[in-house]
Amino acid sequence: MKKLLIVTNIPSPYRVDFFYYLQQNVKEYEIHIMFQAGNDQSFRTWSGGEEKLKNTHFLKSKVIKKTGFDQTEKFIPSGTARTLNEIRPDIVVCMEYNPCAIMVKHWCNKTKVPYISWTDGTRLSEAHIGFLQKLSRKYIIRNTKAFIASSTAAKENQIYLGADPDKVYISLLTVDIKKYKTEQKSKPQSDTFDIIYVGGLIKRKGMDLLLDALGEIKDGKWKLKVVGQGPEEEALKQQAKDLGIAEKVEFTGYLEGEALKKAYGESNLFILPTREDCFGLVTLEAMCAGLPVISSKYADGARDLIEDGVTGFIVDPYDPKQLSDAIDSLKKDPQKAGTMGKEGKDRAEQFSFERVTKGFMEAVNSAI
Repeated sequence: MKKLLIVTNIPSPYRVDFFYYLQQNVKEYEIHIMFQAGNDQSFRTWSGGEEKLKNTHFLKSKVIKKTGFDQTEKFIPSGTARTLNEIRPDIVVCMEYNPCAIMVKHWCNKTKVPYISWTDGTRLSEAHIGFLQKLSRKYIIRNTKAFIASSTAAKENQIYLGADPDKVYISLLTVDIKKYKTEQKSKPQSDTFDIIYVGGLIKRKGMDLLLDALGEIKDGKWKLKVVGQGPEEEALKQQAKDLGIAEKVEFTGYLEGEALKKAYGESNLFILPTREDCFGLVTLEAMCAGLPVISSKYADGARDLIEDGVTGFIVDPYDPKQLSDAIDSLKKDPQKAGTMGKEGKDRAEQFSFERVTKGFMEAVNSAI
């Protein structure tokens, strides 16, 4: 049996669930997973659940963290070649263009093992990369056997970087949709309209833009639940006070598992006001829960996730009136909101592991 090695940064829960599905359902390969670091070295506070996986390998990495517009972390691993020599994979799928990916690509070039490049990156998310980052992409794209893109926008970026369009396969970024399926509560029209945001409290995510838009809504029959944590939390609380809406905004902190599922189920609308996002996976979580969604046009997964005007709205978060009008239209028309939520829940089925695996394995089999 051939060995397939997947290389990624940390055990994020949505990746772990996908890897577990692959290991349980793809029988023609012995699948190994190599992580650059554990979650204890990351900004993230999630529980990855990687203990359910077989054939896992953790590298020792130095971590460089940076906080500002975004929270970023770069892993500088050691022992990469040694670990690869121990596993001896027949084919490698490696994420992104980081130092580990460069080391893995070099090993694959040297040993003649087929290398597949997998990315979430888009033209928007990579608009400001530096000279060395551009060089790393050029090195990895050259002579790569196949490419896996997590979205339509990611595919376009790979082609822009020089990938052969015929060798690019889309395997949409996803979650275990069964985990988030729930029935949202039925509420009388006169009750409060419950809005939910889920994500990091960092400048990039645009929570301040959402607060500005909510400040435009004169009808006070709404509440916002902010699920997440980050360095912007105190500034956002102060902004809510300055706008006179502090009593309508609840900061819950980080939630996951059943607590997060419950929060979705108690809500009427999900909003992602991000300034920049490779995908916006939380939008899919909300759709699984039957919520209508409003997404920033700067979330590059929005066009794969949302049929504008049918399952939700895609808006410019820098235009507070456009965003507030979208919120108001759903708040005033519960029937429309309910129909959008149902349509979105049906659309979420396109992101099942069974469907997403198809593109992933087409790339693997084409390269082998």
